[in-house]
Amino acid sequence: MNQRRKRNLTRVEVIDAALELVDAEGLDALTMRRLGSTLGVEAMALYRHVPNKDALLDLTVERMRSEMRLEEPLPHDPAQLLEAIFVEYRRVLTAHPNMLPLATRRTDTGSMSGLEYLIEQGVPSADAVALYQSLTAFTIGYSLLASTQADDEWSNIPDDLAVQLRDWGDDTFRRTLRAIMAGFGLTAKEALLP
Repeated sequence: MNQRRKRNLTRVEVIDAALELVDAEGLDALTMRRLGSTLGVEAMALYRHVPNKDALLDLTVERMRSEMRLEEPLPHDPAQLLEAIFVEYRRVLTAHPNMLPLATRRTDTGSMSGLEYLIEQGVPSADAVALYQSLTAFTIGYSLLASTQADDEWSNIPDDLAVQLRDWGDDTFRRTLRAIMAGFGLTAKEALLP
């Protein structure tokens, strides 16, 4: 166990430490006992800052998502806005591959979900659900394959193709996002720059 703390613990420290622990060792390592040990406190001390493990997971997801940086002003065009959001979410997920199992976790942030946004934009609900599922699944899958978690063994194909297959670049991601949205009739009036 780490040395005992000399000062009071803050909620921000708890959440930051939880994300760091998941990044370093995976979701299974995130227990209240282990987190407490990492922070130099008894596990019970964590309950002053988070009511339970489920709430800690929500806060850890929110902390990860807080790293998303969207350029201001935000695009008014729905396709451009969705592209900007999903491109940035992919960047954050790729930086935190151990958080991928929680990538779709709905937290109580009060912000509008992508699905709600699509419906608000007039996309029929059945299409909105299918489009949101498609964009989310593509983003999470691409993030996983672009991360260190993926097995990128391509020994049975020529070296030049193997090198290309290991490059999970932004251009391909954007191009495919646009194709998915276009398949549902959602296209940008002007394409965002890659």
